[in-house]
Amino acid sequence: MFNNRAGSSTTAAPGFVIAPIYGPENNDRTSAVSKSGNTSTGNPMGSQTYTGSPLFAGYLGGTWTATLWGLESSAVTGAKDANNLVLISTTTFRTTTSGNFAGTINQPTTAAAVPGVVSGSDRGTFQMRVWDTQGGAIATWDQVLQNPNVMRGVSDIFTVPFSLGGTLSPPNTAPFLQGLQSFNVSVVPEPSTIALGIIGTGCLFLLRRRK
Repeated sequence: MFNNRAGSSTTAAPGFVIAPIYGPENNDRTSAVSKSGNTSTGNPMGSQTYTGSPLFAGYLGGTWTATLWGLESSAVTGAKDANNLVLISTTTFRTTTSGNFAGTINQPTTAAAVPGVVSGSDRGTFQMRVWDTQGGAIATWDQVLQNPNVMRGVSDIFTVPFSLGGTLSPPNTAPFLQGLQSFNVSVVPEPSTIALGIIGTGCLFLLRRRK
């Protein structure tokens, strides 16, 4: 089930996940600092720290969407920032700003179907992606990638260690996203001064060779 705070046991299905999503560092919409990993209160417990507030509906005036991308594990290629996972579920954030609901999404009423999973021995690999739709103007992930000023964040890729729902006999319930860890949103960093200098030097060198 698409939820980033659910369950109570890590050793038995449906599993256990506590992974709030955070705003940009220092709640600054221009921040390009991207972080991932659980804090000491997450599950599994981690050591990451965030200075942005947990994300909620309307945070910093944005319209935030949360999406889940997945695929049968053996079919996954690529890494965190470029992979072949496909969109399987979309939801919104809660309006609550504190307590256990802070940084938590609204769980969809139906479980997401993972392409390629046909039996209980198959596993699903996932990634959560979040962005500010800017009032609906940025509706797809492709549009996010085309605009470096759109606040966005992605989780590390993870594999749920349980059979997915409906793959056993009798049919089993869908597991929670155990393995998901927290992350924050940010904008894409601008090219550094050093990088721009290298590009400029390279262009100058090419121009001189043409003369």
